Amino acid sequence: MIYLKSIVAGLVAVLSVTVLFVIGVVITLLISAKKEGEGAIGWDPVALFRPVPMIIVLAIFVAGFVWEFRRVSR
Repeated sequence: MIYLKSIVAGLVAVLSVTVLFVIGVVITLLISAKKEGEGAIGWDPVALFRPVPMIIVLAIFVAGFVWEFRRVSR
């Protein structure tokens, strides 16, 4: 049961950071669109599947997992 709670905490951590990241990107794009006035703003979602973002997601999951595992096992 400890492992299940830890996995859920890791997934919640990844989901939370993802939601905050998307909100940050949208706000940044809205602010930069108002400043520029012309041109299209593009974002490549395929770039999320490169190794560096996947390592960051894995690190966030591990941090959430370890945090919950240490908290529950005490």
